[in-house]
Amino acid sequence: MPTQPDSTQDEAPVQVALDPPVEKPPQTIPQALAETSSIAPSLPLEPQAPPATAPSPVPAPLVAALPPVSPDPIPASPPVRLPVPPSPLPVIDEEAVRAYYQGRPERSIRTLEQHMQQDADRGNKVSITWQLARLYAELGNGKAATALIEQLHKDKPADLEVKRELFVSLCLAGNYQKARELLPLSPETGETLFYEAMLLRDTGDTGRAIATLRRSLAAENFRPIGWLFLGELLASSAPGEAETCFRTALRQDPELHVTLLPLGKVLLAQKQYKEAYESLNRAHSYFPQQDDIIQGLNEALRGIPGFPGYQESPPTRRIIGANPPKVKALGSLAQGMTLVRIGLVEEQASITVKTGGPYLLRLPGERPLFSSREPEQIWAEMRNGKLFLLDQAGKTLISAAEPVVLEYQEPENTTLVSGFTAEDRSYRGSIEFWPTQAGITLVNILNIEEYLYGVIPAEMPAYWPGEALKAQAIAARSYTLACLEDGNRDVPKEKGFDLYGSVLSAAYRGVSGEARATTAAVDATRGIYLSAGGKPLKAYYSANHGGYSEDSRSVWGYSTFNAAVPDKLLSSRTSPLPLDELARWIRERPRSYSSVPNLHSSQAYRWEKWVAAEEIRSRNAADGNSLGEILQVTSRGRGISGRINEVEIRGTQGTLRIKGDRIRSRLGGLRSNLFTIRSKLGKNGRPEYFIFQGAGWGHGVGLDQSGAAGMAQAGFTATQILSHYYPLATVH
Repeated sequence: MPTQPDSTQDEAPVQVALDPPVEKPPQTIPQALAETSSIAPSLPLEPQAPPATAPSPVPAPLVAALPPVSPDPIPASPPVRLPVPPSPLPVIDEEAVRAYYQGRPERSIRTLEQHMQQDADRGNKVSITWQLARLYAELGNGKAATALIEQLHKDKPADLEVKRELFVSLCLAGNYQKARELLPLSPETGETLFYEAMLLRDTGDTGRAIATLRRSLAAENFRPIGWLFLGELLASSAPGEAETCFRTALRQDPELHVTLLPLGKVLLAQKQYKEAYESLNRAHSYFPQQDDIIQGLNEALRGIPGFPGYQESPPTRRIIGANPPKVKALGSLAQGMTLVRIGLVEEQASITVKTGGPYLLRLPGERPLFSSREPEQIWAEMRNGKLFLLDQAGKTLISAAEPVVLEYQEPENTTLVSGFTAEDRSYRGSIEFWPTQAGITLVNILNIEEYLYGVIPAEMPAYWPGEALKAQAIAARSYTLACLEDGNRDVPKEKGFDLYGSVLSAAYRGVSGEARATTAAVDATRGIYLSAGGKPLKAYYSANHGGYSEDSRSVWGYSTFNAAVPDKLLSSRTSPLPLDELARWIRERPRSYSSVPNLHSSQAYRWEKWVAAEEIRSRNAADGNSLGEILQVTSRGRGISGRINEVEIRGTQGTLRIKGDRIRSRLGGLRSNLFTIRSKLGKNGRPEYFIFQGAGWGHGVGLDQSGAAGMAQAGFTATQILSHYYPLATVH
């Protein structure tokens, strides 16, 4: 999934002639969309999707009358929600909405408050009240937001949506006495039961909190924060079951780092010292100033044989047992094709490779310095700033201060590279060992078409519809060609390669990931690319845009001819949505080509993530920004899709603004920048958690991979898919 470089260069928009209009399939919702189930495909998402392996079953529950909940990281269907009734005809106050999207929510509030006082029409007041409540909640004034919703409830006590919103708002603000008065809520859902359990948990009713959380998770399994809370409640009485809960929370959300400390503690309670040390050591890397983590680490070390100096065995040179596969190469067809240089790994002290056949070693542009008729394993090491290549017996084959290229005369041979990914991977073409002061950079040199053989199946599941695979191939080819041009590169030339071998440019797994269907898609589109402004289009793409893509200028601050477009089944916006309407749009999960069953991850299209305030403090402190306790997270600008392009984090010791892609990592590993913000107050009256309800996975610019698959299944061609997602470009 391509991401943008740290560039601020602007390009003047150029009007590009589009292809003649083509007849499109009728824009009706396909039969598949009538279903509500959603099974997660093996789609490489950003960040990586949770593993699909099922966890071990939860031990018998403490409350005998209730069945145990079986953890499952990905639900088979979207969670059941209360029906969301149509909101009153909204008052679209252009001045208030414009101020909010420009990053001035305080100005938006003042404008709406004036209208509230001036407007006597009841329907308008209801709409304005919802808008104000959402704005107050984002600015951290939960009491003001709750007071507004409370007034709506008094006016419409039978309105289930208002009652639910008031209950949630009261729970988040810690006003449990008033929240209790609204119980029982009907109908019960996994979400309402979760908030009821949180009320019981925070007021000390542990037994009922456990029982209610079990019912919540039985109704709606994918709720990482629910598994964390349940594990915390069970930790003292049932550490084994608590461990399962904590591991489920981390499986569903690997970046819920606040789980690592309680997991480490229950592992200590079970005398699993090595596992406890590993969990606590990870926790320490995220929260280095927490004394209880350090105490836990010391306790774990005392339980490990050899204390106080437990260490893993020093690394040894690994022997690769597997052999690199032979491939069907393009051979003479590759004559004249563009060559690309892919950076597989950087700054390594040593690298192990295994050749797939007779090979030679040479300096770039020079005659071979060494050749071998037999395939063998090669170790590359840095010694005193110099590159050494050794055979399996440790004999030096060549030493050099310059890059060394490993290549074959027979193009069907590949090279297996070991040690820097979870799996050993084989690569077509040549391998270049590039010595630097920081270590070895490994570069894969091959033609663009065979490079795409390894990219497309890493970016899109090979079982997806063929026209979607073709659209992905053309988009990836366009992106690659654009990145080779000066002024449009993502990688500085001095690094020695053109693109990263990861999602920093495009996911790339080499031969190991190739599939027949995706190779056929590359071959069927050979040489075809998108252009805009007379150049190859830097065609961005991401896993799922949540129903609406975003303009690259809004996301990164400069134009790349990647325009904002809605899903083909959703309406285009002539103006941005007020915050309450945006929040409703996210909650409603509108049916679209981005949400077709079996063609999207259910936790990519719509998601909710709870992030501890301490996590946000720690993440920013690690980057040199000491903000103290976090008090508020506020959007300071959004694009037409609702994606945030800048946030402000306010703490007791300072304020920080963050732009672009860094927002997701600084706020706890969010899936996209398309989200709304609320906070849950702790016992001290300050935010304990920030709650992000969002849509989409990735930056949201350009082609939506899930949406492309949905369109292809409905009968659209690759050209029609590309014309929709890249309306300013032409297919060549």
